[in-house]
Amino acid sequence: MIPVTASPDRIKDLAAGEVFGTLEERYQKGGFSRAIWERMGEIGMLGMTVPESYGGSGGTPAELCDAVTEFTRLGRDLGLSLSWITHLALCVKSIDVFGTPEQKERYLPLLTSGRWVGAAAVSEPGSGAHPAGIETTAEKGDSGYTLSGKKIFVTDGPFADLLVVLASTGGAGEDKKELTAFLVETDVPGFEARTMELGFLKTAPHGEIHFNGVELGHDAVIAKRGEGHSRISKSAFARERSLVTAAVPGLFDAVGKEVADRYRRKFEGLDLSGTEEDSWIHHLSAIEVYRRVSGDLVEGAFLDYEHWRSSVGLLIYLGLSYAKWASWMDEFASAKNIDLSFPLDIILNDMKLVLVGGELLLKEGKKRYM
Repeated sequence: MIPVTASPDRIKDLAAGEVFGTLEERYQKGGFSRAIWERMGEIGMLGMTVPESYGGSGGTPAELCDAVTEFTRLGRDLGLSLSWITHLALCVKSIDVFGTPEQKERYLPLLTSGRWVGAAAVSEPGSGAHPAGIETTAEKGDSGYTLSGKKIFVTDGPFADLLVVLASTGGAGEDKKELTAFLVETDVPGFEARTMELGFLKTAPHGEIHFNGVELGHDAVIAKRGEGHSRISKSAFARERSLVTAAVPGLFDAVGKEVADRYRRKFEGLDLSGTEEDSWIHHLSAIEVYRRVSGDLVEGAFLDYEHWRSSVGLLIYLGLSYAKWASWMDEFASAKNIDLSFPLDIILNDMKLVLVGGELLLKEGKKRYM
């Protein structure tokens, strides 16, 4: 395999061309596009920051951050951007950073090329992604482990080829679970995936996953037994959440320009005044601040996870700010009776992810500060 460099121009061309050009049709049908995914692999997007020796396209976290922002801004497809982020941050990089040489050689070329889709299964009913609530178990036997349990809200779960799964492998002290991360190929007996309807992010279907006695070899463990949360999921979600903070400014930039253009066409100019003018300038200028801060978060998550942990307060602030920004833009468009036809209808619908994220981070903020 000849490594491909993910050039900014090729990523922008794909986003503005095929991704945006097919967005309305794909959104109406509701589903994941393998054809576009393979194109993303062909131009090196799915292997960014991964060594070329394993089929990756190399590059820095800063370059990946900029690519995510621009891909979302031009493609207007937050669902596909989330699929890319989930695939790379949760699955590919977990193998790249913690995998054995054999795991890297087997899986990374398939994942970075676009032939396979990677995802992660952590959240469970009633507890979300909190480690104390993990009920999925992996019982150790002579030949490996038997995986049983249920996961929900798995991004790309209905069609992923490989999952990073967090499961309990026993106890490690009083009331503390030992959690281990496993690589699970989805074509194995006992694996079942069902689509969950969210009402938004329709180009990245989410799934409910059932593991009905799935048999795994000892070589399915990533890192070491018991390091599933302390090393794998903590670092993986740092990468994922930081990249989401990079995608959102791209979406905000797209919706801001779209609303402004439609306002000008309707009222023959963008003539605001007073507090309304102040609010518009404040909120639109915030996008540049969000973009710059997200770059620092991404670099920290990819290069120095332990240091990144001190940035959780910043992540909470950004999440709450994003939610307020999304609410403000939705209210402004509604108050001015802005035409909500394509692509604004899709962009505003997918901004629900920002509102959901804001609610989750508000709960985290209460735990941390109150």
